[in-house]
Amino acid sequence: MGSLRPTVTLALALAGCATPRAAGPGAYCAPPTQASFAFDPDPSPPAQVAREERTAALLGLRDAFGESGASGQSLRADPDRVRVLERIELARLAVGSTAAELACESERAKQAADAVARAQGGDVQRLTIASIGASAATAIAGVLLSTREASAASQDAVAIGGGAVTASLALASLVVHPGVHFAHARNLLAEIWLGPASSSLYPPFVWAYLSRPEFSNDGQRAIRERIVERWRVFEGLGDDPALVLLVFGGGGHYDADTLRMRARMLDEIAAEVALASQDVAALAARILKDR
Repeated sequence: MGSLRPTVTLALALAGCATPRAAGPGAYCAPPTQASFAFDPDPSPPAQVAREERTAALLGLRDAFGESGASGQSLRADPDRVRVLERIELARLAVGSTAAELACESERAKQAADAVARAQGGDVQRLTIASIGASAATAIAGVLLSTREASAASQDAVAIGGGAVTASLALASLVVHPGVHFAHARNLLAEIWLGPASSSLYPPFVWAYLSRPEFSNDGQRAIRERIVERWRVFEGLGDDPALVLLVFGGGGHYDADTLRMRARMLDEIAAEVALASQDVAALAARILKDR
């Protein structure tokens, strides 16, 4: 059996014939210039106020909201109307630009996953063909040895050797696991996971929307916390320190499944960010309903 070790080793080596390749530059989704959507928010309103007023406070427009909502008066003063429209448009730009970057990063991960999957499929096909060839060659050699009345020892050696090669190639096709080096120095997942008080990657309006409990459906736990909870449950994050370091670090060696997981996580954040547009639209309708 010791003589079979080189055969098994060769077959398993073939399983890794798709060597890791770089997935291209990892920063093309990042904005070329970091836009500033900063404006001074108002203090958080009391718990019993409407959701629109919370959004208004986040945009520094609570005074305008109060004038329109409490007294029923419209915003007729040009400076006030301009300020309201400006803040609302800035909020929409912040939401749109963040969602676009998240979608770009997700698409980048999906493209890399598809490339790795194609490499894996090619390797499996080559190993399967090699296994079929080895099996056929073993059968033919056995027939030839039998017709030529070769010794039983020779026939057994060919049968055992051919079977070992065939089994090794078949086994190798099951463990093909190519990967790719995938970099993400600007990691939009990391701050969602870590939850800093302020973000260096997300605009302040978007980050406050994701981080403040009052903007979640139940008003108890922040959207960001809900996202992290779902990642722990459905993606298995938190149980594997190496996976956490890979996904929330600067990049590393990914396989197709982990790249697809990364894309799902980015899509989830993008969907939550895009929902902020609903609150902005509701606020705009409430404040500017009287023209």
